[in-house]
Amino acid sequence: MFARRWSLAVLAALIAVLPACSGDDADEQDGSLPPARQLVENAANTAADITSTHFVVRVDGNVPGLAVESIDGDLTTEGEGVGAKGTAVITAFGSPAEAGFVLVDDVLYLDTGGGNYQQIPAAQAKMVYDFSAVLDPERGVAKLIRNLQNPETVAAEDVNGTSTYKLTGTASKDAIAGLVPGAKSDADVSLWVEKDGGNQPVKATAMFPGDQGGTVTVTLSEVNEPVTVEPPK
Repeated sequence: MFARRWSLAVLAALIAVLPACSGDDADEQDGSLPPARQLVENAANTAADITSTHFVVRVDGNVPGLAVESIDGDLTTEGEGVGAKGTAVITAFGSPAEAGFVLVDDVLYLDTGGGNYQQIPAAQAKMVYDFSAVLDPERGVAKLIRNLQNPETVAAEDVNGTSTYKLTGTASKDAIAGLVPGAKSDADVSLWVEKDGGNQPVKATAMFPGDQGGTVTVTLSEVNEPVTVEPPK
């Protein structure tokens, strides 16, 4: 009788636990992860539909063609043209300097201190950073993801409180040229995408080879939330 009760108790415990181990969690517990190619396709399609985002760019080491060390701002493609605002550490004009920036109506304004924004000529504006490329499906994040070579799902990780799958692969210099205009070689890429919601891209890191190589990290958040950009006064 005791053995029968013990067996029933064990069965009840198993029934209670099993639902929690279904779906993606079960895959992770048994050591398997979703196919990389499907995650890449989903993430590329989702990235192509992003019209606004908060974005952070970090540059470590030497990355040819990038005149910034960091960018922290908001970006939108809604309306006419591309709008962006935030702060950046810029190296284009000599020593690194922190500057506020506003991009609106194809005009870039920089404030290197004191709240006085100066208009940057169009020819020099893209030397700072080509903001228009980030959300462009044919040049930016979506292109990088879609053309990721030899992708592999390697882990399930938390990124700033978001549950993600981490993928690795290689990006050709052409696939990454919109985000890193001066790229002279292919890059090793790590990509984090949301587990749910169309596998929206959350973070991407591109590492360039060689002793003079560097790393570029782009993080997206607050995706498709309203962003208003107006010329500085």
